[in-house]
Amino acid sequence: MAVSAIPAPLLATMDDVRKQGTEFNEDDSPSETYYGYLSEIEQVQYKEGGPVLQSVQLELVPFEWIEAAVMNLGDSVRDLPPPAPVTLLVFDDAPLDEVAEALGTTAGEIAEGDWYILTLPSKGGISAKRARPVFGTTVIPLKATGRKLFGPKLSRLRRRYKPIARIDLAKIIKMLMAMQPREVGVMDTGQASCNLIYDANGTPQIYVDAGLPLFPNIPSMPPANALGNVEIINPGPCLANNPPGILTHFHWDHYSMLGMSANAAALRNRDWIFPPQVASPALAAIILGINGSPNGQVHIFPAGLGVLPGGYVNIIQCVPGAGVAPGDVNNTGLAVIVHLDIPNNRDMLLPGDAAFQSIPGLGAFGGLRWMTATHHGSATNLVPPPAPLAAPPIPAPYAANQGRLAYSYGVNGGVPGGVHCYGHPNPAAVAAYPVAGWGNFLNVASTAETGPNSGVAGRGNIMMANNVVPPACGVANCPFHVFPKTLQ
Repeated sequence: MAVSAIPAPLLATMDDVRKQGTEFNEDDSPSETYYGYLSEIEQVQYKEGGPVLQSVQLELVPFEWIEAAVMNLGDSVRDLPPPAPVTLLVFDDAPLDEVAEALGTTAGEIAEGDWYILTLPSKGGISAKRARPVFGTTVIPLKATGRKLFGPKLSRLRRRYKPIARIDLAKIIKMLMAMQPREVGVMDTGQASCNLIYDANGTPQIYVDAGLPLFPNIPSMPPANALGNVEIINPGPCLANNPPGILTHFHWDHYSMLGMSANAAALRNRDWIFPPQVASPALAAIILGINGSPNGQVHIFPAGLGVLPGGYVNIIQCVPGAGVAPGDVNNTGLAVIVHLDIPNNRDMLLPGDAAFQSIPGLGAFGGLRWMTATHHGSATNLVPPPAPLAAPPIPAPYAANQGRLAYSYGVNGGVPGGVHCYGHPNPAAVAAYPVAGWGNFLNVASTAETGPNSGVAGRGNIMMANNVVPPACGVANCPFHVFPKTLQ
């Protein structure tokens, strides 16, 4: 980040501390103390009937950096903090109460979006792994303990990391209205989410999510090509026709191409529509990178707008539904409905990780033919159905047994013999979709294997609807031009 872009009070504060011998852009805290942002809690169940554990994931920033960049500036500064030296911490899978105890709280009081003060490495606590947010990172095992942050400091952090709600609504509507979507690529990126909407000629129109796996799930990515590169890292996602993007919610595995791929700078240099959520330190740096690009702009979807009708691409603001905790990150983001088949009035739903009951007005779309299984095939908020729902809240396709369903998830080590990340897709969820009219044997596909939980090799991108292969974009090894699987 250019020095001139850093607010004068922050520059002065940093200079004062530098004179004391503290470096601000080092990952490691000299006091071994960190501010930790709890970015995600993921339920883990590796086999049906097995123990239900949790993967608790945090972003760490040295205590000294946050004190200077946020705490010492008071409440008059409203802009996002400058890019922080962030590392990632993932506790080993464990019951939530054990992780909560190590973080000085209880299972009922731990939630995404919390901030903690952590000490690491520590003699006590529970086991975790730490890594930098880059491809090929070194993973360091350690133990960590912490305490939950409350009061004015928590409020200040949340206020500073809440992106200012700016959107050029006229520009976004014009952009969406010009799109002619006819097919959607559901991409094999391992345990992550990336979808690209194309027109009838296979020309990219807009991304819906652009994620790569968190470091424990890097082994779920596609294998290297003959040159030794993993294509979705190098060169990265296809940028033919300069497609803009929509981010469904603020989880690492849905946005990290914007920070980790070889062409991340180019991917940031365009319009992105983001949900009205609080950013983590890593995502805040990405937002600054987008807004600092010549043609990049982050448009924050207006809270309370409900639906942004954009012709054939409609964006819906998610609201936590029955059984869903208020403020849940998966369920306060965005869902997208794409009108792909005009003559027959057929649509596709891209729910991100949202529970179906958290997508307002979904029942009004009677032409659903294509869909991605929500949350990588998770059963959370789906099976068993949360009260007062009597059945899994899966929307019906336009006709019984005619729904086309794609699963996007990863298997660490691949199949056969690999480990399904977090246990996705859950067998109970896989069984529930056909009951609701989705995904009989011929109408279902998965990115990681031949079918959900098949254990049979045969991974790859899935093309939904029109099945026109995108023409070559001229970039060697571009990963989104081969589709071994189709669901028309």
